[in-house]
Amino acid sequence: MLKERYNNEVVWIMNRLIEIMASDMGIRSYMNEEDASFGFRVIYSALGQWCLKSALSEKEHEKGISKSAQSILLHNLLDKYVALCPEARPYVFVSKYIDIAVFIRNLYEQTGYLLTKENNRNILNNSKETVRFSDKLYLYLGVPEESYTINGLGIHVDRSNLEISLNEFLVRDSLTPDEYLNVVFDECDFDTKDIDLDDLEFFNPYYYGNVSSSWHRRMKSDITMARNIALGLYYRVIRKEDGTYLFADDNNTDDLDALTGAEFRRKYIALKKHYDNPMQLLICPIDEEYSHIRILGQLPNREYYYLLMNAWPKNKFTDRNNFIIRNKLTEQVAKVLGAIGFTARNGEFYG
Repeated sequence: MLKERYNNEVVWIMNRLIEIMASDMGIRSYMNEEDASFGFRVIYSALGQWCLKSALSEKEHEKGISKSAQSILLHNLLDKYVALCPEARPYVFVSKYIDIAVFIRNLYEQTGYLLTKENNRNILNNSKETVRFSDKLYLYLGVPEESYTINGLGIHVDRSNLEISLNEFLVRDSLTPDEYLNVVFDECDFDTKDIDLDDLEFFNPYYYGNVSSSWHRRMKSDITMARNIALGLYYRVIRKEDGTYLFADDNNTDDLDALTGAEFRRKYIALKKHYDNPMQLLICPIDEEYSHIRILGQLPNREYYYLLMNAWPKNKFTDRNNFIIRNKLTEQVAKVLGAIGFTARNGEFYG
């Protein structure tokens, strides 16, 4: 009986601490949300806050914190948080190769929240710049003194201050999908090559299934991507009216962990949009405050990082296709992804 009472008290204290953390960050559970999901969202955002605030440190007149010390701090906090909410463990411990502390720190370094000095110490960029994320919410670069809310790893305030444009924040051009294709499929950059077409697979922009299954032995469109799996080579391809094939090398050199990484995915998004088979963004309302966003496709890092500053990954911290987001932020998400070729439509939330 005493053991049972003790266990009940421990559970109550754990739940209460999670609730206090959630209240401090303005995070509420959505309709019928499981404790594991809610606990993960709170822990995930709390780690982000500690990552930023640790960069305000000063030791022996040296501002900031070393990257290794920052990771150690987040690991120690994570152990304590998971002890408070053991159900959240599968969300944060994904594999031995992916470290949530490094993941969060890298996101803040890439998006300008953290500035890395020559001695490999991170300091907080407390420039107080803001980026408009909705009619009434702005992403805030720094840690504001006034009231704010947390959305995923982003800090949001309700007023503008030293506003910078979203494209400037994302280092993104303003080309439409067709304008972008005109640039990357400019015939001046192409030439004939001594390539056996039977060695290639071609991306089929008309295919309705997953991108990974969209590769076929025959070219289905006049412009597309091709790959030689055996050699690990990728090409942009133009098929002219006389049946001539023109090629341009397109081997990926992206840093997949950088803000500007995974940019090759933009070509596939734009191609599908051009051929009237766009990748889909499903906005699935949950309740009066939250929606579930489903990405039926693959995102470049700019748009992926943008979502991480607006929303919580749904199934685990590395989930790139499912996000929990406040309803007030969905309109701009649709615009941002629409600008590179996604089409938004309403969907159903299934839990």
